[in-house]
Amino acid sequence: MAPVPNGVYAISRPHEQLLSLLEPKEPVFILPPTGNPGEQEWQVEGLDNGNVTIRNLKHQTFLGYDGEPEVNKTITGRREPREWALYQSAEPFTFHIVVPGGPIDGHELALDFSLLKIFPPRVALRPLDVSDQRQAWRLQFHE
Repeated sequence: MAPVPNGVYAISRPHEQLLSLLEPKEPVFILPPTGNPGEQEWQVEGLDNGNVTIRNLKHQTFLGYDGEPEVNKTITGRREPREWALYQSAEPFTFHIVVPGGPIDGHELALDFSLLKIFPPRVALRPLDVSDQRQAWRLQFHE
């Protein structure tokens, strides 16, 4: 059973920085509200194994990455669904979004800010630190 109900969510970090997909197969960015319908809205769908898929509402592509998961891999929009595990963090409605089946090279990998110092900030796979609240994402349900 997935930890959140199926539905459409804004996925954000503190200070209204939202997971954003501006083009169907481009990198996923972290941006303030863009005002463009669907770019920052994600359909979260629970799977029988407890994992979820996360699909962008505007472009109908899935949150994912090319090839095998590894540290610093850029997150993009993908045609094929990718499974994610949601680990409840210390705050309500906040979760670490994690590659299931880890650890990989000694680390579980989670969605986080890319280390690339470019604007707009990108999302990449980074080693999970469950004690770091800054690595957790708030899932805000949209009616």
